[in-house]
Amino acid sequence: MRPAAGLQAPRLDAATPTGTEGTSMILITGATGRVGGSAARYLLSSGHPVRALLREAGAAGELRALGMAVAEGDLGQPASITAALAGVDGALLVTPNGEQQLQLEQNFIEAAAAAGVRRVVKISSLEASAEATAPIPRMHYRAECLLQAEIGDWTVLRPNFYMQNLLMYAHPIAAHGVFALPFGSARVAPIDTRDVGEIAARVLSADGHAQHTYALTGPALLDFHEIARQMSDVLGREVRYIDQPPAEFRAFLAGIVPSAWQVDAVCALFAQIADHALERVSDDAHQLLGRPPRTLAEFVRDHAAAFAG
Repeated sequence: MRPAAGLQAPRLDAATPTGTEGTSMILITGATGRVGGSAARYLLSSGHPVRALLREAGAAGELRALGMAVAEGDLGQPASITAALAGVDGALLVTPNGEQQLQLEQNFIEAAAAAGVRRVVKISSLEASAEATAPIPRMHYRAECLLQAEIGDWTVLRPNFYMQNLLMYAHPIAAHGVFALPFGSARVAPIDTRDVGEIAARVLSADGHAQHTYALTGPALLDFHEIARQMSDVLGREVRYIDQPPAEFRAFLAGIVPSAWQVDAVCALFAQIADHALERVSDDAHQLLGRPPRTLAEFVRDHAAAFAG
């Protein structure tokens, strides 16, 4: 496929080969994010060549310093993805939630299929299903279906609540010992994004996971009062969870998020969580990692400085 008129083909790092003997190149979208970054680091440490797909390759100094190749490409411009996929055997598809998310993921999946990419792993959501009503899990499910129709060796990873979401509340926890969310008594089985990234890397670099959907959870179901208690124990000071009324949360979110679509989508997703949508524990993460996934206490210890302000 040639770039459309007016589009430049993505720039690849000229000094970086498309692969090494016996080891295939793996492309990662979202390599600057937590899950994609974790996957990239694990793959690099295991000797796999990795190429990051970024909208602006000039911002990739840290990735290049790690030994990663970088390609410029925009998922909103399908022709710009083609050169980034040259020589790629496997790809990790992880995109931020947004109104255009489904179209962006469709663009990537179709480009990967046309380029002959053998294996694609998609980061989805535990709430994704044919019955999903909230926009974000509904888009994830539709993208899963597109992936399964286009790529023979597909794998879907459906994580539970990310522990790293708690870092968004590091300031009020550090300053006041509280965090507020509209989850009531609902429980989640939080999982560390570092574990999700490692699992993605393991699945990308090994056979035996084709046409599998894995539920990725932490080791235990916890309500948010219990999460606060565990944080208190690790940090050595009281942390409290405030059950925030949904209307109050919506008003807070609208004050910091400019997209009305994003506000509605997040509120719908959080309403599903409050309705116990994430109350599931799976052994998949343990089996895929070959060790237990990180506990909440481990996560808090590792990020104690952030929660201390």
